[in-house]
Amino acid sequence: MRRRTVLAACLFALCLPAIALAQSTTARLTILHTNDTHGHLLPFSYPSIVPAGSELEQMTERSNIGGIARRAALAQKIRIEQKGRGIPVWLVDVGDFSDGTPFSTEYKGEADMAAMNASGYNFETFGNHEFNNKLEQVTKLLGQAKAPVLLANAIDRATQKPLGQVYRVEKIGGLRVGLFGLITHEAGTYPAAKEGIDVLDEIKTATGVVETLRKQADVVILLSHCGEDMDQRLAAEVPGIDVIVGGHSHTRLPVGEFVWHGDDLKDTDVNGTVIAQAHQWGGELGRLDLLFEKDAKGAWHVDRFRARLLPLTKDMPADPTVAAVVEKYWQPIAAAYGEVVGKAAGDFSSRGDDAAPYNLVADAIRESFGVEVEMENSGGVRAPLVTGDITRTDLVTMDPFDNKVMLFKATGRQIKDVLARYTPYVSGLRYRVVDGQLIEASVNGQPIDDDKTYTGATNSYFAGFALKGISQENTGRLRLDVLTEYIRKKGTVTPAYDGRRVVIGRSRSGG
Repeated sequence: MRRRTVLAACLFALCLPAIALAQSTTARLTILHTNDTHGHLLPFSYPSIVPAGSELEQMTERSNIGGIARRAALAQKIRIEQKGRGIPVWLVDVGDFSDGTPFSTEYKGEADMAAMNASGYNFETFGNHEFNNKLEQVTKLLGQAKAPVLLANAIDRATQKPLGQVYRVEKIGGLRVGLFGLITHEAGTYPAAKEGIDVLDEIKTATGVVETLRKQADVVILLSHCGEDMDQRLAAEVPGIDVIVGGHSHTRLPVGEFVWHGDDLKDTDVNGTVIAQAHQWGGELGRLDLLFEKDAKGAWHVDRFRARLLPLTKDMPADPTVAAVVEKYWQPIAAAYGEVVGKAAGDFSSRGDDAAPYNLVADAIRESFGVEVEMENSGGVRAPLVTGDITRTDLVTMDPFDNKVMLFKATGRQIKDVLARYTPYVSGLRYRVVDGQLIEASVNGQPIDDDKTYTGATNSYFAGFALKGISQENTGRLRLDVLTEYIRKKGTVTPAYDGRRVVIGRSRSGG
């Protein structure tokens, strides 16, 4: 009997290496991801009217969605489920977590960071809108983050050191996972960067970091606040990136995206890069499930993946700890930002080139200052309005920037040039651009006279690059304040869908 026991023990011991080898040839990871939440710590709603064929139309839920407390509860639920299966879960944010609601206006990203800390984020990177703060505040936010902030291409000009961690290597069983983060090169034009941050080229930085990481890691994951177009370039031009979790472009990728590295279908390699992105504002939580496999030569690769966007709806529970953090920051400002300033007679949304939120802002500025024309850059009005009461929170979410109203005088020829180059949203004007060419333009129903001088208004951001060489006057008044006073006086505002701006084919955004 003893001999049989010893023999069985020996056979079991001989089997252990084979069992261990079998277990170490695969690894699983679930990444829960958010991007471009822009201060939306509380639930929100989109208008019931959304553009046909748009990303919003594809969403199954658009009313009373999001909220970081719901997100934290769902993330924890998934963590528990996956732990039971032996699968690690990482919660990551890919930047632009601030700059978009009263939370950001009042707390400059600190409320968002506190709520993210309470939610248990594992890794983060920053976006260009974090750089809308002063450099001192960016540094403060970096210090407050409990999760590692991965930021390889943002360099402190004074010390010549990276603002965040360049990269990390994490282990999942026998698999070594390298992570790094990038911010869009556009961030170099934002206030904090102008104060003292150099933002390096995304492709060059990624090439160098991946070359270093590949000596220490089996697979490489990039947290990219660079936008979908740049993510596709990074996947195609920088060998060695297996997965990109993206942001900046507010792209909704309900099943992810895949960039092939070649035409070959390989037995042991997916031969490409997986890209995931979760739209905006935290209305949905991105989920990316990854299966990694080691081939006969000992090289790891992504064998399979599944990308999903999980709606955060009103019937979902909220994490009480995170909810308490949000409430702590909301209560001191609730009275001011909960004030009702007017009513919306309908949804201010978009129908083709007709964008009612932009039309409202442009009309408000033009009428308030009594000028002939008003122009607003694309990207300068950040949110729609829904039917019913309009609160100051709604208006701050629509216009979260500190842009001031600028008055100008310009010839018809100069105005035509701005229309053709930047295709702004307008008031007092009607125009049509086809494939970059201005076909027609009128002011108050009359064709624009090239030699006539017109009075106009715009915001200080757009004036800074689109109206160079044109006489300007800074009124010193915030566009948001002018808009608020306008709605108060009107009482009720009605969305305008009137075809004043038509852009067909190629256009340039001023945002």
